[in-house]
Amino acid sequence: MAETSVANTLLIGAVGGAITAAVQYGFRRYGETQQQRREIVETHLLQLQNSAESLYYRANNLLDWAGKTVMTDDYYVMTSAFAFGRVLAHEQQLMAKGVYAKLNRSDRLKRDMKTCLHTINLNMDDQVFLHYHRVLLAEMLLDQDRLITFGEFLKRWGDSAFAVPASSAGKFVQTLPRDRLEKIRDAAGQLVRLLERETQVPSALTLAVHSE
Repeated sequence: MAETSVANTLLIGAVGGAITAAVQYGFRRYGETQQQRREIVETHLLQLQNSAESLYYRANNLLDWAGKTVMTDDYYVMTSAFAFGRVLAHEQQLMAKGVYAKLNRSDRLKRDMKTCLHTINLNMDDQVFLHYHRVLLAEMLLDQDRLITFGEFLKRWGDSAFAVPASSAGKFVQTLPRDRLEKIRDAAGQLVRLLERETQVPSALTLAVHSE
Protein backbone atom coordinates (compact mmCIF):
# COMPACT_ATOMS: atom_id res chain seq x y z
CA MET A 1 0.00 0.00 0.00
CA ALA A 2 2.83 2.38 0.90
CA GLU A 3 4.53 1.68 -2.42
CA THR A 4 1.26 2.31 -4.30
CA SER A 5 0.77 5.59 -2.45
CA VAL A 6 4.29 6.71 -3.30
CA ALA A 7 3.81 5.75 -6.95
CA ASN A 8 0.52 7.65 -7.14
CA THR A 9 2.14 10.68 -5.56
CA LEU A 10 4.97 10.57 -8.08
CA LEU A 11 2.49 10.17 -10.95
CA ILE A 12 0.40 13.08 -9.77
CA GLY A 13 3.53 15.16 -9.39
CA ALA A 14 4.67 14.27 -12.89
CA VAL A 15 1.26 15.08 -14.38
CA GLY A 16 1.10 18.33 -12.44
CA GLY A 17 4.58 19.27 -13.64
CA ALA A 18 3.64 18.52 -17.23
CA ILE A 19 0.50 20.63 -16.95
CA THR A 20 2.45 23.50 -15.41
CA ALA A 21 5.05 23.29 -18.16
CA ALA A 22 2.33 23.25 -20.82
CA VAL A 23 0.62 26.28 -19.28
CA GLN A 24 3.90 28.16 -19.03
CA TYR A 25 4.71 27.28 -22.64
CA GLY A 26 1.27 28.47 -23.70
CA PHE A 27 1.69 31.80 -21.93
CA ARG A 28 5.18 32.20 -23.38
CA ARG A 29 3.93 31.49 -26.90
CA TYR A 30 1.01 33.89 -26.34
CA GLY A 31 3.46 36.54 -25.18
CA GLU A 32 5.65 35.96 -28.22
CA THR A 33 2.60 36.16 -30.50
CA GLN A 34 1.44 39.41 -28.90
CA GLN A 35 4.94 40.88 -29.18
CA GLN A 36 5.14 39.85 -32.83
CA ARG A 37 1.75 41.41 -33.48
CA ARG A 38 2.82 44.68 -31.84
CA GLU A 39 5.93 44.74 -33.99
CA ILE A 40 3.87 44.19 -37.14
CA VAL A 41 1.53 47.02 -36.16
CA GLU A 42 4.39 49.38 -35.33
CA THR A 43 6.61 48.64 -38.33
CA HIS A 44 4.10 47.89 -41.10
CA LEU A 45 0.41 48.44 -40.47
CA LEU A 46 0.59 51.98 -39.08
CA GLN A 47 2.71 53.08 -42.02
CA LEU A 48 0.39 51.40 -44.51
CA GLN A 49 -2.57 53.07 -42.82
CA ASN A 50 -0.93 56.47 -43.22
CA SER A 51 -0.07 55.84 -46.87
CA ALA A 52 -3.56 54.56 -47.69
CA GLU A 53 -5.02 57.62 -45.97
CA SER A 54 -2.83 59.92 -48.07
CA LEU A 55 -3.92 58.12 -51.22
CA TYR A 56 -7.58 58.38 -50.18
CA TYR A 57 -7.35 62.13 -49.67
CA ARG A 58 -5.43 62.70 -52.88
CA ALA A 59 -8.13 60.82 -54.83
CA ASN A 60 -10.93 62.51 -52.90
CA ASN A 61 -9.40 65.92 -53.48
CA LEU A 62 -9.23 65.29 -57.22
CA LEU A 63 -12.72 63.83 -57.44
CA ASP A 64 -14.76 66.12 -55.21
CA TRP A 65 -12.72 69.24 -54.55
CA ALA A 66 -11.23 70.09 -57.93
CA GLY A 67 -7.80 69.92 -56.35
CA LYS A 68 -6.02 69.67 -59.68
CA THR A 69 -7.04 73.22 -60.59
CA VAL A 70 -4.71 74.67 -57.93
CA MET A 71 -1.75 72.40 -58.77
CA THR A 72 0.89 72.87 -61.42
CA ASP A 73 1.25 69.92 -63.75
CA ASP A 74 4.62 68.93 -62.28
CA TYR A 75 3.34 69.12 -58.73
CA TYR A 76 0.27 67.06 -59.57
CA VAL A 77 2.23 64.35 -61.37
CA MET A 78 5.02 63.98 -58.80
CA THR A 79 2.82 64.07 -55.68
CA SER A 80 0.26 61.70 -57.18
CA ALA A 81 2.99 59.26 -58.24
CA PHE A 82 4.39 59.45 -54.70
CA ALA A 83 0.96 58.72 -53.16
CA PHE A 84 0.41 55.69 -55.39
CA GLY A 85 3.98 54.50 -55.03
CA ARG A 86 3.90 54.49 -51.22
CA VAL A 87 0.99 52.06 -51.13
CA LEU A 88 2.64 49.85 -53.75
CA ALA A 89 5.88 49.88 -51.76
CA HIS A 90 4.10 48.85 -48.58
CA GLU A 91 2.34 46.05 -50.43
CA GLN A 92 5.69 44.81 -51.72
CA GLN A 93 7.16 44.87 -48.20
CA LEU A 94 4.25 42.89 -46.76
CA MET A 95 5.07 40.08 -49.15
CA ALA A 96 8.86 40.34 -48.98
CA LYS A 97 8.94 40.30 -45.17
CA GLY A 98 6.35 37.56 -44.77
CA VAL A 99 3.99 39.77 -42.80
CA TYR A 100 0.90 37.94 -44.05
CA ALA A 101 2.30 34.65 -42.78
CA LYS A 102 3.05 36.19 -39.38
CA LEU A 103 -0.60 37.23 -39.07
CA ASN A 104 -1.41 33.54 -38.77
CA ARG A 105 -4.46 34.02 -36.54
CA SER A 106 -5.95 36.86 -38.55
CA ASP A 107 -7.28 35.20 -41.68
CA ARG A 108 -10.00 37.79 -42.17
CA LEU A 109 -7.56 40.68 -41.73
CA LYS A 110 -5.19 39.16 -44.29
CA ARG A 111 -8.00 38.51 -46.75
CA ASP A 112 -9.48 41.99 -46.41
CA MET A 113 -6.08 43.69 -46.66
CA LYS A 114 -5.23 41.69 -49.77
CA THR A 115 -8.62 42.50 -51.30
CA CYS A 116 -8.21 46.26 -50.80
CA LEU A 117 -4.63 46.28 -52.08
CA HIS A 118 -5.57 44.11 -55.05
CA THR A 119 -8.39 46.50 -55.94
CA ILE A 120 -6.03 49.48 -55.84
CA ASN A 121 -3.44 47.66 -57.91
CA LEU A 122 -5.99 46.35 -60.40
CA ASN A 123 -7.35 49.81 -61.07
CA MET A 124 -3.85 51.10 -61.74
CA ASP A 125 -3.51 48.60 -64.58
CA ASP A 126 -4.61 50.56 -67.64
CA GLN A 127 -2.78 48.24 -70.08
CA VAL A 128 -0.02 50.87 -70.27
CA PHE A 129 1.08 51.20 -66.65
CA LEU A 130 1.92 47.50 -66.51
CA HIS A 131 2.62 45.20 -63.57
CA TYR A 132 6.39 45.56 -63.63
CA HIS A 133 6.11 49.31 -64.12
CA ARG A 134 4.25 49.32 -60.80
CA VAL A 135 6.88 47.04 -59.27
CA LEU A 136 9.55 49.50 -60.37
CA LEU A 137 7.61 52.42 -58.89
CA ALA A 138 7.39 50.55 -55.58
CA GLU A 139 11.14 49.87 -55.69
CA MET A 140 11.74 53.54 -56.47
CA LEU A 141 10.11 54.37 -53.12
CA LEU A 142 12.27 51.93 -51.16
CA ASP A 143 15.79 52.26 -49.80
CA GLN A 144 16.56 48.76 -48.56
CA ASP A 145 13.97 48.22 -45.79
CA ARG A 146 12.57 51.72 -45.44
CA LEU A 147 10.32 53.97 -47.47
CA ILE A 148 12.07 57.11 -48.62
CA THR A 149 10.85 60.62 -47.83
CA PHE A 150 9.19 62.88 -50.37
CA GLY A 151 12.39 64.95 -50.59
CA GLU A 152 14.37 61.83 -51.44
CA PHE A 153 11.71 60.87 -53.96
CA LEU A 154 12.06 64.21 -55.74
CA LYS A 155 15.77 63.57 -56.19
CA ARG A 156 15.08 60.14 -57.65
CA TRP A 157 12.36 61.54 -59.89
CA GLY A 158 14.95 63.48 -61.83
CA ASP A 159 17.53 60.68 -61.79
CA SER A 160 17.97 58.86 -65.12
CA ALA A 161 18.30 55.58 -63.19
CA PHE A 162 14.59 55.87 -62.36
CA ALA A 163 13.44 57.19 -65.73
CA VAL A 164 11.25 54.17 -66.53
CA PRO A 165 9.08 54.15 -63.38
CA ALA A 166 8.93 57.96 -63.32
CA SER A 167 7.81 58.16 -66.93
CA SER A 168 5.28 55.33 -66.71
CA ALA A 169 3.81 56.61 -63.43
CA GLY A 170 3.64 60.14 -64.81
CA LYS A 171 1.70 59.05 -67.88
CA PHE A 172 -0.63 56.99 -65.72
CA VAL A 173 -1.65 59.78 -63.33
CA GLN A 174 -2.13 62.19 -66.25
CA THR A 175 -4.62 59.88 -67.98
CA LEU A 176 -6.29 58.24 -64.97
CA PRO A 177 -10.05 58.11 -65.67
CA ARG A 178 -12.56 59.15 -63.02
CA ASP A 179 -14.19 55.74 -62.63
CA ARG A 180 -10.86 54.07 -61.81
CA LEU A 181 -9.94 56.86 -59.41
CA GLU A 182 -13.26 56.41 -57.61
CA LYS A 183 -12.58 52.70 -57.15
CA ILE A 184 -9.08 53.43 -55.89
CA ARG A 185 -10.41 56.00 -53.42
CA ASP A 186 -13.07 53.62 -52.12
CA ALA A 187 -10.57 50.78 -51.70
CA ALA A 188 -8.09 53.09 -49.97
CA GLY A 189 -10.81 54.26 -47.58
CA GLN A 190 -11.82 50.68 -46.80
CA LEU A 191 -8.18 49.81 -46.15
CA VAL A 192 -7.77 52.75 -43.77
CA ARG A 193 -10.82 51.78 -41.73
CA LEU A 194 -9.73 48.16 -41.66
CA LEU A 195 -6.25 49.04 -40.44
CA GLU A 196 -7.33 51.55 -37.81
CA ARG A 197 -9.36 48.82 -36.12
CA GLU A 198 -6.17 46.77 -35.95
CA THR A 199 -3.76 49.57 -34.97
CA GLN A 200 -6.21 51.31 -32.62
CA VAL A 201 -5.03 54.62 -34.05
CA PRO A 202 -7.93 56.70 -35.43
CA SER A 203 -7.56 58.01 -38.95
CA ALA A 204 -8.49 61.45 -40.22
CA LEU A 205 -11.46 59.77 -41.94
CA THR A 206 -12.90 58.69 -38.60
CA LEU A 207 -12.05 61.95 -36.84
CA ALA A 208 -13.73 63.92 -39.63
CA VAL A 209 -16.95 61.90 -39.22
CA HIS A 210 -16.96 62.37 -35.44
CA SER A 211 -16.42 66.11 -35.75
CA GLU A 212 -19.49 66.63 -37.93
